[in-house]
Amino acid sequence: MLRETFSIIGKNRSMYVVVVVGTIALSLFDELSGKTTSSGATSFVWSYVSMCVQGAVIYDAPFAEVGRRAGFARTFPYFLKTLALLIAALVISLPLFMFLPSELGVSPSVLILAFALLVAYALVLSLLGTWPTSSITGRGTSLVDALRRGAVRFFPTSGRLVAGMVLPAILSMLLVVVASQFEASPLLLVDGKPNIVMFAISAAAAFLQALGVSYAAIVLACDYISSEQGAPEFDAAAA
Repeated sequence: MLRETFSIIGKNRSMYVVVVVGTIALSLFDELSGKTTSSGATSFVWSYVSMCVQGAVIYDAPFAEVGRRAGFARTFPYFLKTLALLIAALVISLPLFMFLPSELGVSPSVLILAFALLVAYALVLSLLGTWPTSSITGRGTSLVDALRRGAVRFFPTSGRLVAGMVLPAILSMLLVVVASQFEASPLLLVDGKPNIVMFAISAAAAFLQALGVSYAAIVLACDYISSEQGAPEFDAAAA
């Protein structure tokens, strides 16, 4: 599946370039405004990338064709379902906060919670992740259908998703650690000038996230296809 991930990225490289540049631009906007208002936009971007990847697998078509087929009527439900699963993972991971020692500090606590959220989200997706995918074809769109599909392949899927989502995050953190060894400022702009090191790290981190999102999307798309292929409704929708 990793080979297929790079294949899809290569075939739609212009889209990935736009996504990487766009995420850096959103980070720069947050830095200049002193707020984090772009998080919702970033979440929508990654959700849209995931939908395009899954559509590319299902329809064997480029992103442009997937976007044309999906339209707003399927994109918006896909995003809402993805958001619902993310909230579920957040609810699952929050109790960990109660067991963290108070002397641990804010930064380590946030880091631990972030990784806990990633793992919880990967597990939720392993069980219910084909729920958003079903919005692409309109076949098997209920939570019960998603649970049926996820329960059959939970263990292999969860292993792939945990690896595919957590490893890019770890690599991104390592990039930040390496940058700190050069005493680089964490800001994209320093005294009004571009911080080339942080721009490069941000671009690499965005690509790693795109890689993780795409890999996870392919895993779930393959699970969905394996469960629904052969059904007349699915074959008609994917035609």
